[in-house]
Amino acid sequence: MILVLCGTQKQDFSRMIKEVEKLADEHDIVVQAGHTEYVSDKMEVFGFVAPEKLTTLYDKAQYVVSHGGAGSMFQGIQAGKKMLVFPRLQKYGEHVDDHQLQLAGKLNDLGYLLTFKDNDDIVDVFGRLKAFTPKPYDLKGNFLTLIDDKLEKSLGS
Repeated sequence: MILVLCGTQKQDFSRMIKEVEKLADEHDIVVQAGHTEYVSDKMEVFGFVAPEKLTTLYDKAQYVVSHGGAGSMFQGIQAGKKMLVFPRLQKYGEHVDDHQLQLAGKLNDLGYLLTFKDNDDIVDVFGRLKAFTPKPYDLKGNFLTLIDDKLEKSLGS
């Protein structure tokens, strides 16, 4: 099963859902669309669920496709899921800036997930995701400090 997470932002994110729907002939897909209104006869789509239900969906999912929100990404990383992240992009009015692109890019570079880029083909990227082995989350280290340090160095802060 593929779990798809659009996050809690009020801006539409049907761009991601439309791409993932292309995989529905070969996979069961469950979409937490949040505020995005989307109807599909190929996927189970709902708005929001309780945190306990979301945890259950994470547990059942073989793959997670998510917006680039920190909470969604870190929950998937901690669960050891094969994650494909679609950052919300400012140019499509999906977010106020491109911070999701920056954070997802760093997590991609560190080996925790794969990032979908604007002109990628979902079938090709999903094929890479199937073969991808995510770097395990190390509870002994301070993961957030590592990310913060990497971001500061790359952004020149």
